[in-house]
Amino acid sequence: MPETTPPLYVGSHVTYTGPFTRMHDRVLLVLPCACESRCEPCNEWALITDDPEADREHFLIADEVTGEAVKHVARAQLKVLPWNWPEDAVEFNINGYWFAAAYTAPGGSSRARTVHFYTAGPLMGRTWCHFREVTPEVRRLDEQGRCRAL
Repeated sequence: MPETTPPLYVGSHVTYTGPFTRMHDRVLLVLPCACESRCEPCNEWALITDDPEADREHFLIADEVTGEAVKHVARAQLKVLPWNWPEDAVEFNINGYWFAAAYTAPGGSSRARTVHFYTAGPLMGRTWCHFREVTPEVRRLDEQGRCRAL
């Protein structure tokens, strides 16, 4: 059976080996490629794939201390640093990016949510999304969000 690469979770800490050497030897945070603004190559990805759940291969990496970032970094240029996600984390794919989701909050309609996700650092991340259907995973995240609000 061929070996598969595990998904790279948004919020992971990584080191970088690509051409921008000033970013080498730093602990960097992985984010969706287009999180700061539009990324045309990533926008094109959405047009050429017929599988909306296919894993993304490009990311934005950011230095949490300096704020410096590099956009459209290939997965092969990143080495994931070991991290244990909390037990209540739900593996969740949103538009090709994997998240260790913690809970959801209402997002404006019955299928829209703000998904709060764990990071390898002390901060929680969040992203807005619109679900095609409310799956058991979405219901679990909704329930975890209601528990946090009490």
